[in-house]
This record gives sequence, structure tokens and C-alpha cells, in this order.
Amino acid sequence: MTASEAPRVQVDYESGEKVYLQIARAIRDRIISGELPVGAQIPSGNQMKQQWGVNRLTGAQAVEELRKAGLVTTRPGVGTFVASTPASQVVVLRPGDRVIARMPTEQERERLSTGHITPVLIVTRADGRVEPYNAAVTVMTAETLARSAPATGYEPTAGLRAGTGRSG
Repeated sequence: MTASEAPRVQVDYESGEKVYLQIARAIRDRIISGELPVGAQIPSGNQMKQQWGVNRLTGAQAVEELRKAGLVTTRPGVGTFVASTPASQVVVLRPGDRVIARMPTEQERERLSTGHITPVLIVTRADGRVEPYNAAVTVMTAETLARSAPATGYEPTAGLRAGTGRSG
């Protein structure tokens, strides 16, 4: 699929989010999903105008956000191309851990390569350690009791009737 054949994303002018950030997020999501692989050209200013009905300045601001996040590079007179696809990471949550999502600080933006379009996930571990993650490329999974069953002997599904949640 070429940039001009991309699925149409609606700009939500009522959301309170800046239009260029919405466009940058839509393109970023296509990069992360692999729909726009490394080396693929992202929509040009004219294509952004056709797809989203925005002016060239808005498109340029979206490209700048993607550039700040390290996702694209521009070749003057040629176009803007996907420079990297962020690797996803899996974070295991354990009992007592807490997670919040918020927009990153300037320091977090630089360290986690989020730009202004991606929130961070802040994991506070049960022991008080705080770990920030880039929300665009992080998958959270909970450590289940089944993983600790050999150590405890507890079988979380033993004694439950399938689908009812009641013992007996």
C-alpha cells in the first residue's frame, strides 16, 4: 500500500488535540504496525492535504514530530521516509505494581524517544521503584498465579466450574 492509498483517518477538530499531533499519531501507528516499513515514503504535504484536508504547515509540523521521535528522515527534494521501526517491549506486572499513563516530561521525551505524541506508562513496582516506558511500543502483561503455582501448589482454576466463577 502506498502512502496515497492509506486508509482515511478522520481528524477530530473537537478533541482538543492539535491536528498535527493527530496526523503524526496516525502515521506513527502505521509505522509501528509495519504498514509503513523502514524505507517507505510517508505521505507528502500534498497527500496529507488530500487525505486529511490540512494545509502544508500542519503536515510539516506532523513530520517534525515524527522526526523528533526518530521515526522518519527527510531527503530534500525527494520526500520523507521511515527511518526506524521501534521495537516493542513486554513489561511484566506483578502483584502490588501500579501503572499510570501520562504525557512525558521533556527529559522522558528525549530518553524514551516519544516526541510530543506519545504518552509514557509509569510503572511503580511494589518495592517503590519507578520505571517509565514509551506507551507506543510497550505491552503490559500481568504475572499470573499460574506462573507461581509450582512454588505455592495453588492451582487458580481448581474447584471452579467453567464459566461460572463459583466453586462447587
